[in-house]
Amino acid sequence: MSNGNFAYRSLDSYFKLTERRTDLGTEFRAGTASFFTLSYLLLVNPQLLSDAGVSHDDAVVATALSAAVACFIVGIFGNLPFGCAPGLGLSSYLSYSLVQAGLATLEEALTACFASGVVLLVVALTGMTTLLMKVVPECVKYGIVVGMGLLIAMIGMVSVNLIVPDEDTIVGLGNVMGDLTLQLTMLGLILVATLIYWDVKGGILLGIAVTAVLQWSITSSWPTDLADIPVFNNNNYIVPTALIDPEKAVVLWTAVGAFLLICVFDISGVVFGLATLGGLIREGDGQIPGSLWVFLASSAGTVTAAFFGSTPIICCVETASGIKEGGRTGLTAIVIGLYFILALFLSPLFGAVPNDATAPVLMLVGVMMMAESAKVNWHSMDQALPAFLTAILMPLTYSITNGMIFGLLASFAFYFTTGGAFVDFKNVLTNGCCRGNGTMPRPEYEEISEEASSETRPLILQTGTDSESARMSIEYAKKMLKGSERNVEYGAILY
Repeated sequence: MSNGNFAYRSLDSYFKLTERRTDLGTEFRAGTASFFTLSYLLLVNPQLLSDAGVSHDDAVVATALSAAVACFIVGIFGNLPFGCAPGLGLSSYLSYSLVQAGLATLEEALTACFASGVVLLVVALTGMTTLLMKVVPECVKYGIVVGMGLLIAMIGMVSVNLIVPDEDTIVGLGNVMGDLTLQLTMLGLILVATLIYWDVKGGILLGIAVTAVLQWSITSSWPTDLADIPVFNNNNYIVPTALIDPEKAVVLWTAVGAFLLICVFDISGVVFGLATLGGLIREGDGQIPGSLWVFLASSAGTVTAAFFGSTPIICCVETASGIKEGGRTGLTAIVIGLYFILALFLSPLFGAVPNDATAPVLMLVGVMMMAESAKVNWHSMDQALPAFLTAILMPLTYSITNGMIFGLLASFAFYFTTGGAFVDFKNVLTNGCCRGNGTMPRPEYEEISEEASSETRPLILQTGTDSESARMSIEYAKKMLKGSERNVEYGAILY
């Protein structure tokens, strides 16, 4: 008994259970809830990666192992209840914008992933994350999220022939009335959406399971194997020389930049939102203790993922479900990591799940990511056009890179045509500083900044976002804390 008390006191002291008003039972329940909302990634991510040439078993191992590594680092060293896993948008980018587009081989694309993990380590340790966040205009950031959501949804629709090629109109509607499996997909879409609406824990996984069972019943294609010993293959995915190959360097380093930017953008925003939800922001300076370890975990997880055949690791907003269950310490993240280790043994079951069951999830991820469009100032053309070009070109060209490039170029052009560059130049000459907002100042923005400056300063320091976006995030977090927003774990950025 004394040994048990000593062990508990040790855990309490290290993870600050009492200080954060939680206990072992609560942390275990929170980790379980978070894993069930994250577990659909083990089904969907391997299917996306298989389109790039990664075998399904290797993709499951890479997804689960890299997620576990990142979760353990966040939990043990950062003492934060955040789960980490590969992002679906990043997997879509690798599979469709790099490999299938013919810009890079699978090995070259995964080498870019590996390099982005190494660069992220340097960026995190040197404190350059804030600078990176300031370089990209807010409207383009939101456009990236929306565009990735549209691309992911389109990939899901194409995979089940809801959208098909058409000689006259380029694309057309599939045979919805005559294709039974397509009808099953639409049924699954409504089922999963309904479960999310009613805030059912693990609703996405449950919807996938029900749809898969129906498909297996209809086609008599029941899986024969459910579990197996995982095999950790060294497929020699990493080819460092590709990064210095003159013919490939531009494409691959552009990919490294895209991976890095998305990871930094995602982690900064999600960490702040989850920390606000859990009351983990330190009073006084507005800092989040241990937040640096989330970036380091993403770096280590990304390197692991690339080696075995998966894409960069992000901090997952789905773990808000665990925080709502009371998770407040790193024990929650450790429990999530342990579940991912167990999932390594279920590769045959995951491989048997058909596209008909996972396509609805891809469509709904697109729905969720569309929420970011509300943050774009569509009434101001210097904000609206860059965001629109970023978002629309991603699904229409099957390229995240194309959308980002056109959005950034449009924003850069507006920086001069609206006079923002000249205002900043004048400020440098007169005040020795630069406003740094890239557009002409607007009175309403100044008013927001004055009203919200005391609340938003911590977020500006953490993420480099402007006062308006910071205020919106804080108001959203307040609603989360009050429980007035349904399904908060599904309503934010899902990269």
